[in-house]
Amino acid sequence: MKKSLLLSFLLTLSACSFTFAGESGLTVTYQPLDGLASGTIHIAQVTCHDWYRLGGGATQIPLISAPNVPPTNNPKEATQDLNLASLSGLKFRTSDLGGSSITAHSVTLDATHFKVPPNAGHPREDLVRASLECLRLCLPEKLQQTPLTLECREADQPWLSQIVADFNSKDRAKVFFTPAE
Repeated sequence: MKKSLLLSFLLTLSACSFTFAGESGLTVTYQPLDGLASGTIHIAQVTCHDWYRLGGGATQIPLISAPNVPPTNNPKEATQDLNLASLSGLKFRTSDLGGSSITAHSVTLDATHFKVPPNAGHPREDLVRASLECLRLCLPEKLQQTPLTLECREADQPWLSQIVADFNSKDRAKVFFTPAE
């Protein structure tokens, strides 16, 4: 009897936690946006619809790579994704933040599908550095000292690993990259 009551309680508790983990809300992240005709990269704070805000993870980090089609007064013409991280195929992920200090934390840049977007007009290094500046701006305190790990194609390893090493060696409280004006 006690076992079935305990099992019933645990199942109900699990069901409730999954229900709340999927509740949506708004969250803020940063994205490297194409300045269109200006030829510059704009590192912008962006409000995103976060479907997993109560899940306990740092959802603002993977949202760095979410497509961004801004509101417009000409919706027939302005349908372009302006997020250079999204267009470049860069993705960020973190380990479960959890509550335990024993949990090993990780932050990963997945560049296995990296490509310079057509007509972007920005050097590949600037695309990555701008995306890393967005990461720096939205890292929770718990991950401030966590080294960034890199996943990429072998051909991109030499130049990308240098940028990641540079990012890991810098003080995360200071600006890592400022786009050219």
